[in-house]
Amino acid sequence: MKNPIVVLGIGELGSVFSRAFLKNNYPVYPITRETNIDELADTIDPELILVCTAEVDLQSALKSIPEKWKNRVAMMQNELLPHDWEVHNFTNPTVISVWFEKKKGMDFKVLISSPVFGAKARILVASLALIDIPAHSVDSEEALLFELVLKNLYILTTNIAGLAIQAGATVDDLRNHHLDLMRNVSSDILKLQSAITNKVFAKEALERGIINAFEGDLAHQCMGRSAPERLDRALKLAKALKLSVPTLENIANQVF
Repeated sequence: MKNPIVVLGIGELGSVFSRAFLKNNYPVYPITRETNIDELADTIDPELILVCTAEVDLQSALKSIPEKWKNRVAMMQNELLPHDWEVHNFTNPTVISVWFEKKKGMDFKVLISSPVFGAKARILVASLALIDIPAHSVDSEEALLFELVLKNLYILTTNIAGLAIQAGATVDDLRNHHLDLMRNVSSDILKLQSAITNKVFAKEALERGIINAFEGDLAHQCMGRSAPERLDRALKLAKALKLSVPTLENIANQVF
């Protein structure tokens, strides 16, 4: 029998990954708020630990990873960047930029293939394929960073721009009727991403990537329920970094 996989956080996406691992003949051990993770670490030797918590719970979850498991950690959160995990001294962590969604009462919906990088990338790609979710490995940390920034741009731009346009607007509405707004929000977000990572990214390539993701689900609604929190986090980050983000500030003045 294969070594088990630990899933830290059994929410909507955690349940999808768990199904994929089980289909691939991996026993799955869930970690909930009631689980004593240190006791579990003394009883099993997992193949990997997939952290499936919400973004706001990520740091506390990563801090809870036992020392003996630090060489087999995988992460899948939105708004994820290397600085989020580098402080925890993991060895060759695995990161997947998730391009499928799962909401309560419905099965998953795929937009595009999800890129993965790290020591356990092969397991994630193979397991997800068994439940018809496309994923693929990328070949470098630089390629992973581009993919993470692309996903961050997509979700932050659509969510925050969605706050400024009519309720129920889709990504197709955004690109066809609010292109200037989309680009202005994206510009502010990219400024933040570049400051956090100390990297410069090709704006044109990122915009092509966003439009490609739009094509995966043109009816995808811009404004998710977390949109106000995402805008608030972005503004606080801009303030901490002393960056000017005029479009985000204008939208905040309309919303808050």
